[in-house]
Amino acid sequence: MNPALPFLLFTELWTDFNLILKVMVLLTIISWVKNHVTSPVMAVVITGVLSIIILFDFWRFFGGIYVLYMLVMFGISGVIVDFFFVTQNMGAPGHVKNSPVSSGAEFLAKRPMHRPGGPPGG
Repeated sequence: MNPALPFLLFTELWTDFNLILKVMVLLTIISWVKNHVTSPVMAVVITGVLSIIILFDFWRFFGGIYVLYMLVMFGISGVIVDFFFVTQNMGAPGHVKNSPVSSGAEFLAKRPMHRPGGPPGG
């Protein structure tokens, strides 16, 4: 077996993935222009110019931004934020006590008792 074969398979996969992303960006551009531009001639011109600029000249820059945008749109970034930032201090001792966002135990302890016949909560 050729030792470079896995690398070559990965690069082939990467070029296919890159082509799929470019097609998705092109469809996104067409959809955006159709929804925002009413003149058919201007729509074709704007679609052509944006497609050439984004897909060919600035693809290295715009491709990463587009992938990040899609992750945000699909909600994957929320999972990443929860995993890295929210659950970071969950197991720490005294977490609820020192947390600016408490569980509501302090509020329940300070709240006056409910009196029968009186207004709720007071």
